[in-house]
Amino acid sequence: MTTCTQPVRQNAAEEAIPYMGPDRLSDLPDALRLKILSTLDAKEVAQTCILSKRWQNLWASVPCLHFDYETFSTQSSKESHQRFLKFVTSFLLSIDKATKLDVFKLRCRLGDDDLYEGIGNDMSYFACMWITLAVERKVKKLQLKMWYYDCLRIPDSLFVCDTLEELDLSLVLEADEFVEVRPEKVNLPKLKRLRLSNIAIHEDYMKKIVNGCPVLECLDACCCSIVTRDVFFGGLKRLSVICCDFDCLDISRMVPGLDYLFLAGVTIDDISSNKMHKLTEARITCHGIEEGMECDVLGSLVNVEVLEFISISLMDVLEKALQKSLIFDKLRRLTLGDCCMICAFGFLSSLLEHTPKLETLTLLHGFLLEECCKVNGDHGQNSREKIEWFRCKCLKKVEIFCTASDSVPELVERVKLSTLGLNEVLVVVSTR
Repeated sequence: MTTCTQPVRQNAAEEAIPYMGPDRLSDLPDALRLKILSTLDAKEVAQTCILSKRWQNLWASVPCLHFDYETFSTQSSKESHQRFLKFVTSFLLSIDKATKLDVFKLRCRLGDDDLYEGIGNDMSYFACMWITLAVERKVKKLQLKMWYYDCLRIPDSLFVCDTLEELDLSLVLEADEFVEVRPEKVNLPKLKRLRLSNIAIHEDYMKKIVNGCPVLECLDACCCSIVTRDVFFGGLKRLSVICCDFDCLDISRMVPGLDYLFLAGVTIDDISSNKMHKLTEARITCHGIEEGMECDVLGSLVNVEVLEFISISLMDVLEKALQKSLIFDKLRRLTLGDCCMICAFGFLSSLLEHTPKLETLTLLHGFLLEECCKVNGDHGQNSREKIEWFRCKCLKKVEIFCTASDSVPELVERVKLSTLGLNEVLVVVSTR
């Protein structure tokens, strides 16, 4: 019988420390260890320098840097702010100048001079310096999330980076406040994705940004104020607009090659009724219709394969689509709501006569029957008098998302009776 014994140290000083085997992590090639370090926060990366000689200087070559104020303190204090500012500045000034950054992420708080006494009064100076250092390191993906209270200046260096492929500029401000962006020059030849939050851009500067980003494919804007009266996004494929103040948002004219559209917190008159020929997926959550406004939004969406349309004015939108006899001959997935679907059932069944390839139908049943009838007048009464066949030959799945309501069983029964070949309807009840 062979007995396996654990190796022991030779000198007495080491005998008290058990031998843990070879350091396999340090034996890994530098490229693999750098990949591992890229998943850590910069503070944790810096701490690896004490592990061994092989780790001592490796932190200075990490291609993905993540700086987060929360790793220094969960409470706002002068000391934690000072430690964070000194750490980020020292780290960026110390990294190898030959290092090229794949990712630079920064989450920080700026402003409130009392917290920065002894470091500097203009906190935007530090943010500008960090961003500029990242640009000098040929950064590819730049993600900035900053809370601030005083005036913040976005450095011009951010808009003249010939390696930047993705830019996320998210600012957390007080309600109805924006940081105005006024770049003197824009040269972002490789930028494909741009995300903006709480940013204000005047028309002239928006033109600069569009012209300076020739390969831009995706634009996400949240709580922004943007003037786009004469702006043309020739190569844009994906557009997401959430609670933005867009002056002249004529999507079909501005973005003729759009493939994906997401709109939330907009009014229906913000959406062009001109047909978008290349659009394949649209998700729209909009407010009601202003009095006297035409409602032909679905006319621009007849080519889509996936459509989600949520509005308290849904029945008016459906009625307009039926008047124009719109045909959605490519539509495979359809989501509609958030109103009483029993009241809208007559319009719905008529619309589905014009969706020959529909496979999945999702209904958001939002209001109680009696409440919806009061809001929509005769719509509910007219639609209850007549139940029409869906006649969707390809329909495989119907989902109903609703709150607990006495009208839900009636809606389920109507769907089953009106759908040829469909035996099962999935109902998801929410407690909201």
